[in-house]
Amino acid sequence: MPILDSVKLDEGKGWSMSKSQGALSGIRVLEFAGEIGSYTGKLFANLGAEVIQIESIEGSPIRRAGPFYKDIPDQEGSLQFIYQNTNKKGIVLDIEKEQGREIFLNLVKTADLLLESFPPGYLNKLNLGYEQLSAINPKLVYTSVTGYGQNGPYRDYPWSDITSLAMGGLLYLAAQGDDIPARVPDSQTFMMGAMYAATGSMVALLEADDSGSGQYLDVSLQECVATALENAIQFYDLEGSIRRGIGHVEAGMGIYPCQDGYVYLVAGMGGNVNLWNAFVDWLIEEKVEGAESLAQDQWKTPQFRRTAEAKQRFNEIVVPFAMKHNKLYLFENGQDRRVTIHPVNNPKDICEDPHIKYRKFMVDYFSESLGGQVFMPGAPYRLSQTPWKLGTEPPKLGQHTAEILQEIGYNPQQIQEFKQGGVCFVAQASS
Repeated sequence: MPILDSVKLDEGKGWSMSKSQGALSGIRVLEFAGEIGSYTGKLFANLGAEVIQIESIEGSPIRRAGPFYKDIPDQEGSLQFIYQNTNKKGIVLDIEKEQGREIFLNLVKTADLLLESFPPGYLNKLNLGYEQLSAINPKLVYTSVTGYGQNGPYRDYPWSDITSLAMGGLLYLAAQGDDIPARVPDSQTFMMGAMYAATGSMVALLEADDSGSGQYLDVSLQECVATALENAIQFYDLEGSIRRGIGHVEAGMGIYPCQDGYVYLVAGMGGNVNLWNAFVDWLIEEKVEGAESLAQDQWKTPQFRRTAEAKQRFNEIVVPFAMKHNKLYLFENGQDRRVTIHPVNNPKDICEDPHIKYRKFMVDYFSESLGGQVFMPGAPYRLSQTPWKLGTEPPKLGQHTAEILQEIGYNPQQIQEFKQGGVCFVAQASS
């Protein structure tokens, strides 16, 4: 399905999409990628692509992941599943059965993109690898997301979010000094892999639309994580040093407590006296005890600010001031004075943030199947002509199995036989 089918040429303005269509309208995606690829599919689906989520007979593991709506464990009530699967269709298929593989091949003939996250070699053993699938659909973009990629000494090792954080270096970087490594929550490595898979797949789809030939994308979670190490790689390359989190390397740089949590302050950075002067002037204006001493020339050098004496004295002056005020006060007043101070937001802070509210980033989504409101993040970007949409509810397990099978040529009797033989699962029609 050509990407530009839904695009028209506006004279003098180049290519633009019809307002009635999503930016990726006309693209069909087969998502068979479980926890890793679900967000990739969401990014395509909410921009108008037709995304068919293929689940195993047991269902996606995300269906069993909490939290659940009203704290009631249910395969249709996982809030994570709901968030990641709006606007998709769903089919349940056992590709280890011969008839299941046949159905899968017939689906692939209709697709522009396949997303998969099986262990390397698994689909090849079922004769469903890239060579086999590109033979029946030369324009197919085939994207695999795994822990270590499709080749190399680690390719067959098991992976998880925590192993990817560790092997990619972020687990080590996210701590300071001699602290034990700190894990970021909620399977962030899977989200990293999903976003890189989406970016790479979109580039490959554009190229396939131009050349008529698809290609294979090999995404490694380890490598995705390694791209998030800030300048740690450059520190090692250029200086031979292994850095960790910056923390309180010097007075005036780091996380400081305040009345309702923490703020991140950068009052000193190398020899930048403008930052330091702006912050000290603010403290003096607020009549903070001892603030005048911070205006002495020695404080304007990083060498002094890195001493234990400077750090201790800075804390004695600044922490009592910060503890009198909340994050929002410190942030807004700091911005007025061009002081680099920002709240360390928790989820509650983000949901109540006036800027987030103004831009309507968080949205209330009414789920008919659950009979209630679900609160979730909205569009991660804004398109003026072809907006991102939440659209339809996530599919119930096997909801569209019969519909999709009929579309690719199977009759109701065959579908019933598939169901009885455990080849697929067909959800009961709603009364």
